[in-house]
Amino acid sequence: MESAGEDILEHDVSDFHVDELSYHLQVPEQASDSRLTMYAKAIQTLPQPPALWHAFQRACNQEASSTQLANIIKDDPVLSAAILRVANAPGLGVRTVITDIARAVSHLGILLVRTIVSRHSFSGHLSHAKDVYDIHQLWKHGMAVATFAEIVADEIPDCARADASILGLFHDIGKMSMNLIAQYRQPAKLDINKGHLIYEYESFACTHIDLGVLLARHWELPEKIIQGMIYHHHPAHSDANSIPESIRAEVLAVYIADLMAIHLGFAAGDSGVCMPHPSFSNLLSTEKFLDMMQSEKVAYEIKRIESVVF
Repeated sequence: MESAGEDILEHDVSDFHVDELSYHLQVPEQASDSRLTMYAKAIQTLPQPPALWHAFQRACNQEASSTQLANIIKDDPVLSAAILRVANAPGLGVRTVITDIARAVSHLGILLVRTIVSRHSFSGHLSHAKDVYDIHQLWKHGMAVATFAEIVADEIPDCARADASILGLFHDIGKMSMNLIAQYRQPAKLDINKGHLIYEYESFACTHIDLGVLLARHWELPEKIIQGMIYHHHPAHSDANSIPESIRAEVLAVYIADLMAIHLGFAAGDSGVCMPHPSFSNLLSTEKFLDMMQSEKVAYEIKRIESVVF
């Protein structure tokens, strides 16, 4: 990846080829009930999300103004400082220093601010050790997938843009909790031909999907997002009808956005990708996908994502 200070259109996405996506996901066995019970107890020791996070999510869902969102953020001086620091990042094109939270929210946009608020609210409760996955990389990956999911959602019929975005942000939170249970890890070796889900299963007798559901329920995330997390890898190995129709479009948007994020350098431990099952082609064609990969909109968002330093 190139530095954030360079021209956004210099990112080399024009050479992307579908035949590069040769990895096919294998599905592990069902998670061990006894292990999940043990992991659930570990996750339940984590604090509940702060009231500020719930207030911010409600305000976002009600399409609150930048001023209204800023009024919530101002209650937390550490969060306020983080928002201002990111808003004034060199790669985000600030001409005069931003010192007002409302202006910072307006400049960054809801998605970036939501990412910063979520990371501030949750990641302090999770280990930053790199025993299994790097927390900082996971938040950057989630932000990239959320950003690209909004772009992809506009190309998929009846896809709820906001739901795709928030699912993109949280789709891999199960990986964050793996450091919490690192002491239970069994020796395993990653085989790229089998994929990361098999590797996780061999390590923990479950995958980040299983852990993500436990963590999401503990954090009281919306049920639609939890359902999306359950199915977010299905497009790699299953027919479209295997995903409930109520979340199928959003799951596909996140899957494609995940594929894009990994290819464009915003991976978080998983370097294997493949095109979705052919049964999804009526929702999004390969041609549309390639057009998005080479669009100025994606190039612009790459620079913004790179500019955010956690």
